[in-house]
Amino acid sequence: MGTTLAVGGEAGLLDEEGNMPHINRPFMVDSIAAAVGPWLGIPAATALIESSAAAEAGGKTGLTALSAAVMFLLMLLFTPVALMIPKEATAPALILIGLNMFSGLRKVDLANFTDGLPVLMMVMITLIANSFGTGIAGGLLFYVVIKTIAGKWREIPIGLWILAIPLVYYFATLVKH
Repeated sequence: MGTTLAVGGEAGLLDEEGNMPHINRPFMVDSIAAAVGPWLGIPAATALIESSAAAEAGGKTGLTALSAAVMFLLMLLFTPVALMIPKEATAPALILIGLNMFSGLRKVDLANFTDGLPVLMMVMITLIANSFGTGIAGGLLFYVVIKTIAGKWREIPIGLWILAIPLVYYFATLVKH
């Protein structure tokens, strides 16, 4: 959802409240692609933050995706040349992608510590654990803890309370290893 909203914001598809009209459409396409892709022997096709580069360049339709697909197909001819490029040479591009991913942090209300602190913890845990999944799990669990400590436990959705149970187990078993 975060990626969809980030790319939608970059493309100017959000309304004045920051919501995406007809958000079910990209979710439907994303879920079908993620479910069908492995059956066709391709990696899970899903919306990625890198898509914001296309949106920033003005691409808002399926023609953008088709153009990218044609370019990737043409790049297959140059795979041997691309394999000669050392991994260290791609580091600047990866750093720029990472900085682009951080651009969403400016929209976080850091003045409200019960909302801002879990986001910062999520980023920190992701960097320390070198895992997006662990970072997200830690941020969600920290959100429940910080809201409860602040006495705002009624603001926590029931689904997050339910999710907190396996997250506590996950981190308890993670510490043992």
